[in-house]
Amino acid sequence: MKKYKKIYFVGIKGVGMAPIAIIAKQAKFEVAGSDVSEEFITDAVLKKEGIHPLIGFNSDNVKKFVALSKNQEVLVIATAAHGGFKNPEASFAQSIGIKVISHGQAVGYFMSGELFGRKDFERISVAGAHGKTTITALLALCFSSLGLDPSYTVGTSEIFPVGSAGHFGRGKYFIAEADEYAAEIEKDKTPKFLYQYPKFLIINNIDFDHPDFYNSIDEIVVAFEKLTLNVQKNGTLIVNGDDLRIKEVVKKIRKDIHVITYGVSQKNDFCITQYAQEEFSSHFTVFSKGINIGRFTLSVPGFHNAKNALSAIALLLEIGVSVQKIQEILPQFGGTKRRSEKVGITKNGALVIDDYAHHPLEIQKTLSTLRTAFGQKKIICIFQPHTFSRTLALLSEFSMSFADCDSLIFLPTFASARDEISDEKEYNQKIKSAFAKVEKNVKILEKGDDVVEYISQNFDNSSNILITMGAGDIYKVGYKLINK
Repeated sequence: MKKYKKIYFVGIKGVGMAPIAIIAKQAKFEVAGSDVSEEFITDAVLKKEGIHPLIGFNSDNVKKFVALSKNQEVLVIATAAHGGFKNPEASFAQSIGIKVISHGQAVGYFMSGELFGRKDFERISVAGAHGKTTITALLALCFSSLGLDPSYTVGTSEIFPVGSAGHFGRGKYFIAEADEYAAEIEKDKTPKFLYQYPKFLIINNIDFDHPDFYNSIDEIVVAFEKLTLNVQKNGTLIVNGDDLRIKEVVKKIRKDIHVITYGVSQKNDFCITQYAQEEFSSHFTVFSKGINIGRFTLSVPGFHNAKNALSAIALLLEIGVSVQKIQEILPQFGGTKRRSEKVGITKNGALVIDDYAHHPLEIQKTLSTLRTAFGQKKIICIFQPHTFSRTLALLSEFSMSFADCDSLIFLPTFASARDEISDEKEYNQKIKSAFAKVEKNVKILEKGDDVVEYISQNFDNSSNILITMGAGDIYKVGYKLINK
């Protein structure tokens, strides 16, 4: 019997929150939630599921939602943004005795099956500084195509061609993206992924990020070490065997955990070779312990994505899926929203692409992939840094990440609610100065509309590829370009 009947989501439009709200709705809970008025990439999928976010945060929203229900039948889930547990809706819920948990806690709770009265979930978690959204989405596609009807939550809005990034399935597998950021920045600084207890854990890489939470790469490594302790007894750990930090983590894991490695080195259990890219498709061969197990095709570009797919191949083989079947289903994956997504064509023929890349390494890999895909065409990158803390901490790396674009258009930093900046103008100027030193054409603009006008006057033709890049609201510029 279900303990809760109603679930309220504070910050329901977020790419972490929207998928679990959809899961709850599909699992027949009464669902409601609130957020800011700005357009989000999750708006369409929420609407499709019959979820209509309330605008603004007000304790009356929760009061009306509870109505005549017993408090113990209502659960409130609060995002780390918008004040976290201090949000007026979360605070009010706590004051009247309603259980309030963070998004990180909620994902772990959903995966346990307890919320749904289920005990059969085999939990799969996908972690890493980069690539975890793509790998989780690819697994969701593969398991769905195999008829396994998994439940899954992926940190985006859509998976192509599956649909929504959240799904409550009848099958036994629950697949979740595992985020290393804090569950709640003041009240619960537990890394989100430590609320997950997977049977299968993929770690794709370990890199420095979230400088507002982690003081050093060493702290991040410790968090990943703790995550491996959460792997169930006799569980399976699938790791990028080329990553030096992961190698150190693996040395400390329990002896009952089965380790599978993947990567470029032939020392790995699964090795990727003979990579080739044709525009937006890629092909590669996989060897396992010296044996050629087959040639695979992906409908998304980039060596990094082929390597991401290698982790999924390793997991699928581990659960008994045949090589032939994997070769059949992999090409069905069309990527996700905001990951090298083809947005459309401008009136004069320029292709517009959008990507979520907001870390120097992600930017380098994405631009390199586009350079390979489009050869002699000029790549115009419109970049909006995300959070002052990350941008300032990695400023020198950022300024060297755009080698594969021909022109760089730079917008002011998209600040996070967790940024503690006294003078945004001063910090933006410091960031602009660093980007102005990049050895290429750099144009510094203030607003998205300025970008649209500048592009229209200088780059709107079929010889150019226009890519909007960043984790903020830069994607809106792409839609303005194709609709101008």
